[in-house]
Amino acid sequence: MAKRDWKPRNTKVFILGLGLEDWDDPNDPIGHRDAVLHKFFRKSGVPGEQNIHIGNEGGDRDSILEFLPDFLADSDEDTFFIFYYAGHGEGVEESEYDYDLYFCHPDEDLDSFTLADLVETIEGNFNGYNVLMIADCCQSGNIARFAETAETEFYYAGLTSALATESSTGAWTFTDCLLEALYGKSHLDRDDDGTISLAELAKYAKEQMREIENQKSDFGHGENFDPDVRLAVIRE
Repeated sequence: MAKRDWKPRNTKVFILGLGLEDWDDPNDPIGHRDAVLHKFFRKSGVPGEQNIHIGNEGGDRDSILEFLPDFLADSDEDTFFIFYYAGHGEGVEESEYDYDLYFCHPDEDLDSFTLADLVETIEGNFNGYNVLMIADCCQSGNIARFAETAETEFYYAGLTSALATESSTGAWTFTDCLLEALYGKSHLDRDDDGTISLAELAKYAKEQMREIENQKSDFGHGENFDPDVRLAVIRE
């Protein structure tokens, strides 16, 4: 029987959605997909204390850096960490990292959390190895490029709505691809093995973003991260 590769009881999920009021569409009955994603993981059995959803309030750099270390430290070598971001993004021009990104807070008086902040907090506190970072924002490809080039003992993968140098749509097309995969939609199962892998999701997202948004998504992973990790079992 086909099985997914992440186990809810040993999965950490951190969902960050900032400035999404700009994405509101009166004709969209579903609403903000960051909240939908949070609900999915809750229903899938990820314990509440391991499934965190933060919006504008608490989404500034200081607040996240106060919370995230302890959240990540409560883990073991088998823990799978999933980070998801939706909102505005902007590449960091001056950084010690070759690829860096602001997860832009809408309040300009508050500092924005960065990809560098995330990586440093992971590597200083997380006791696991596998880290999947997903972002629906402008210049989000910085995450994919970091994941592919990082020299580290951690196993990174990055799936993003745009390239590192490009803007991204304010629609939810990319995140809808992610949700379709997690819900087990059969049209994503390209090899007919009864599951949907991260690689299959990445291919589907690339096709959908090109066809619907005329935009290129990005996907990258380190050599130790298995791109065929199974995200979902086919349900419909």
